[in-house]
Amino acid sequence: MRRAPSLLVPLLLLAGCGKAVKEAPVNVSEVAGGPTAASFSSELGLEARDVDAIQPQYGAGEDGTLAGVDGVQLHYHVQRVQDAKGAVVLLPGRTEAVAKYAEVMFDLNAQGYSVYALDHRGQGESERMLPNRFKGYVKHFDDYVTDLQSFVTTVVLPEQPAKLFLLAHSMGGAVSVLHAAKHPGTFDALALSAPMLDISTGAFPAPVASAISLTSCGGSDGTDYAVGSGDYKTETDFENNTVTRSATRWALKVQQLEDNPRLQLGGVTYRFVCESLRACNRAQQSGAQNPVPTLLLQAGADTIVLPQAQAKYCAEAPGCQLSRFDGAKHEILMEADAARNEALAQVVRFFNHFAAEN
Repeated sequence: MRRAPSLLVPLLLLAGCGKAVKEAPVNVSEVAGGPTAASFSSELGLEARDVDAIQPQYGAGEDGTLAGVDGVQLHYHVQRVQDAKGAVVLLPGRTEAVAKYAEVMFDLNAQGYSVYALDHRGQGESERMLPNRFKGYVKHFDDYVTDLQSFVTTVVLPEQPAKLFLLAHSMGGAVSVLHAAKHPGTFDALALSAPMLDISTGAFPAPVASAISLTSCGGSDGTDYAVGSGDYKTETDFENNTVTRSATRWALKVQQLEDNPRLQLGGVTYRFVCESLRACNRAQQSGAQNPVPTLLLQAGADTIVLPQAQAKYCAEAPGCQLSRFDGAKHEILMEADAARNEALAQVVRFFNHFAAEN
């Protein structure tokens, strides 16, 4: 039984000083008996499998809501398996709904893990906080952290999972490391996909971008769109997309958003920019405060978040192992099979190692 415990064009897409690098306590390439990349869902026949198996399994899951900070209603989705090895809490990145991760949940269920996925406030099926539902906004970045803890304590832990793990992407990764620093005893292990520990600010040097956004935010309530940002627009240009090399997974995402307008989200507000820059600064400095075993998946061709901060964080965090996927774009878990499925194989082997411990 478990114990309870642009102004910035790449940012609009979102989705500390390190010590000497040390050996991680678990090397995922050496964990015996785990799955290989071939064990996971493939692009081959994915459209048909999405209709015949993945979406029906997602639809059979449980949806619910809970009250987050300031009473904001948060949507969550649960897919349980019998005799689960453990529970995986899943956190998406900015703009993403948990429904986008149906294929990932399908794969995790097949590997013996129940999944508990949370839509961040202001996106997915969770309550939007501004009259214009397309605006990416948060009053305080730490609200995401508090929401996560509320979800775990009120929804997940009462089911007494044998082990509790966290899988998070991009902005969800920033939320996760801040949560780990504040609540280090909550999870048995973390897996972070391209965590947002620093953001590419494009043509603006980071100090200039920070000064511009903070000045703009300080002069108003921060609810206006940041420069270059606007309402949701349908994506039409796969060749120039910045998140995946998988045409199949990209097309399924675009179609899902067209079929479900409630999931659509536009660009970011000044308040979101201000809060995210501050949060990134705190997150990349928090490695020493995270004793939780951590697998950090780094996308080698990422143009949205910066790899240097990830490397520094992982060097400082006592239990962190970094695994780099050369050529992968930002959304590793939505990438072409070669990167996506090897990443998932590493994640499951990593979780298996701790699930097997007493």
